[in-house]
Amino acid sequence: MKTLEIYTVAFINALAKFKKRLQVQGVSKDQQYSKPNAVKEFLHYLETKGKTQLNQITQRVVNNYFEYLKTRPLQTKKGYLSTGSLMKHRESILRFIEFIQKVGQGKSTIKIKSLKNESKSKQILLENEVQELFNVCDDTLLGIRDKAILSLLYGCGLRRKEVLNLTTDAIDLNRNRIHIKTSKTGYGREVVMSKTVKAHIEDYIFNVRNLMLDVHTDLQKLLITERGTPMSNSALAKMMDRLNRKTTTHKKVTCHLLRHTIGTHLHRYLSLQDVAKFLGHRNLDSTMIYTHLKAEYYG
Repeated sequence: MKTLEIYTVAFINALAKFKKRLQVQGVSKDQQYSKPNAVKEFLHYLETKGKTQLNQITQRVVNNYFEYLKTRPLQTKKGYLSTGSLMKHRESILRFIEFIQKVGQGKSTIKIKSLKNESKSKQILLENEVQELFNVCDDTLLGIRDKAILSLLYGCGLRRKEVLNLTTDAIDLNRNRIHIKTSKTGYGREVVMSKTVKAHIEDYIFNVRNLMLDVHTDLQKLLITERGTPMSNSALAKMMDRLNRKTTTHKKVTCHLLRHTIGTHLHRYLSLQDVAKFLGHRNLDSTMIYTHLKAEYYG
């Protein structure tokens, strides 16, 4: 609720410093806007409860606040906050508490339990199911292209939009790197290609894309359809549907499922911080799901 006001000087100063910290950290413009607004609502709530000191933010107070949030009516329409919105509030309040306690991420004395059972709301593919997905891609032009797409989604853990926005100059075959210019977080990153991923992408670029592409076009998008046009959301969805019909797994394979799958598989051998870096997460809250999924699928 951005229209709410706070009047306690200590709260106003802490919120201003928190905003400045977010700017220094270089978080996205959306987070620079949404996180302080969520914290402002929390501080307003404290004032309504007669609490005007930062050291009065206790575990009980935070627990009570989130019980209140679950039943707080929306301003612009009927209903209540969605689980996704509650999770964003959770992240904002945790970051603020860590800031005022001057501790690192995840080191706060105050905990806010996850507001949804992520381990049961998500699925992943097991290694043999991933292999089957690649195996159903034949050696036709479309099959080779589809293997390249699967390599980007699973082998590189790219988001759907990142895959669709890739241009040919983002692929550095000499350095075995893919450069993501922009992402969901507003930041670019480099992703390492494994030997298998590189082989699939090379096969597509040199043996398929040039045949699908009109010789008179200067199209820079990496992924194209058999008509030589840039691959769209709907074309990618149709490709996934086609592969789903060929596999024996009962799990619906999507771009996001493949990203969750590689995140979980990597976390079996890499730290959470390394997985976050690979996937382009800006904070570990987004990566924590892979700890739950690893425990559920691999013990």
